[in-house]
Amino acid sequence: MPTQKKHSSLSDISIDDAEVSLEQLIAVAMQGQRVRISSDPDWLAKLSRGRRILEDSLSDGKRIYGVSTSVGYSSGRSVGPEHSQEFAYQIIRQHGCGVGEPFGRQEGRAIVFARLVSLAKGYSAVRPALLEALCRLLNHDLIPVIPSLGSVGASGDLTPLSYLAAVLCGEREAYYDGEVLPAAEALKSAGLPVHDFVPKESLAIMNGTAVMTAIGAITVTRFDRTLAACEQACALAAEVLYGRSQAFHPTAHTLKHHPGQIASAAAIRKALHGSRMIDSHKEADRIIQDPYSIRCSPHVIGAARDASSWMRQVLQRELNSVNDNPIVDPDQGDTIFAGNFYGGHIALAMDLLKTAAASVADLIDRQYALLVDSRLNVGLPETLVGYEGCGLKALQLTCSALAARAVQRSAPDTVLSRPTEVNNQDKVSMGLNAALNAAEVTTLVQQVLATQMIALSNAAALRDETLLSIEGKRFLEMIRMKSPVLTFDRRLDGDLQGLTEMIDQGAVISEP
Repeated sequence: MPTQKKHSSLSDISIDDAEVSLEQLIAVAMQGQRVRISSDPDWLAKLSRGRRILEDSLSDGKRIYGVSTSVGYSSGRSVGPEHSQEFAYQIIRQHGCGVGEPFGRQEGRAIVFARLVSLAKGYSAVRPALLEALCRLLNHDLIPVIPSLGSVGASGDLTPLSYLAAVLCGEREAYYDGEVLPAAEALKSAGLPVHDFVPKESLAIMNGTAVMTAIGAITVTRFDRTLAACEQACALAAEVLYGRSQAFHPTAHTLKHHPGQIASAAAIRKALHGSRMIDSHKEADRIIQDPYSIRCSPHVIGAARDASSWMRQVLQRELNSVNDNPIVDPDQGDTIFAGNFYGGHIALAMDLLKTAAASVADLIDRQYALLVDSRLNVGLPETLVGYEGCGLKALQLTCSALAARAVQRSAPDTVLSRPTEVNNQDKVSMGLNAALNAAEVTTLVQQVLATQMIALSNAAALRDETLLSIEGKRFLEMIRMKSPVLTFDRRLDGDLQGLTEMIDQGAVISEP
């Protein structure tokens, strides 16, 4: 098994068969952290053994899938030694059929890094030269333009990963120096050589789960930031509605045992610290407990937190897995034909994210409804503004529409397997589709939250803001940087976009 080594986050990430963290993937994707392959002689020897085993098997006339045979349903057809080099490129070119909006540069960096990590485990019979080529793409920020649609999630992300393989050999397009350029031109401008694929290497690049894993990792990171912002908003909603602090009492949540719920309640309590608005309103003629969308917010967000913890475990394992086919064992000398390219774990994790995110979107939509409900909002006008006008009535329509769309988009992709490729791929994971839909639902939750933040800011302006918690005041200040309190009816689409971007970047989250 791969050895477990730790890498420093303060220097270039050294890549070998050691465990790599999701945090390192995010650092490479979003912060441009550099990478290099290790000089560890034991690891380099492991790579050499794997390649030698493959080449010896070919010399002995053994049938090796995708090397001395064709692929998929056509794998019964042999590929002679004189054609194996050409066939390595044919595999790439036939999969140049992706469609849809291309992934951005950060997503592309995550994809390249995820493929590098898996191939470096030493079970794919690739040469160090290929790993070095992947490092060069990242370090020169020369990133493949990869269409987002066209993968069924088994055999891995074949079509999108063909765009990575193509750029390595100077074909298709790449992001470089702020432009989209033909790959050959981009490589030349960067002073990088074209990689010459040897048999199996192109298939090793393509036949894996790197795209769904990369998009999943970025999406979970965005989702976690969104949950933290939701907790800030829930605390402010509790203040503006003169809520009761008992709903967040540590004893209640400790007795429930779920760590996400305990953490969520603690985050809301911290945000409420010092508030003179919570627990301040007279109880006469009020229901004795707050509605569920306030009282049970730690339970809803906490369940999503616990779901995220499991998703992170799945993504961490997948990132560090050997997920191509065939597998070449450098220690036992075996070549194993299996199905590690199947993205079922990622698909299920992303389906769970969609469900958790849709539930949170519904929670925030219900809190908005409380703000405009005269039976429960303790004197707030239904417009949530202090002037004669329509105020935020239309904004609630947007909130409800977005929440409904998040719920609709939460339908599972795991169960949508379609037999394809002449029924050879007769059960597929749809892992990338699940990851793409999870990313969309995460954005929808952020947009729902942005509507709620505008509503809370304007509602708070109608209260005595001096009574708010320190954190509540800070949160309002962040909101109002992008969306000033309304003094007349005006368009809010720009406000929503600015707040959504702040949520996505984690800019509204309080420092720990």
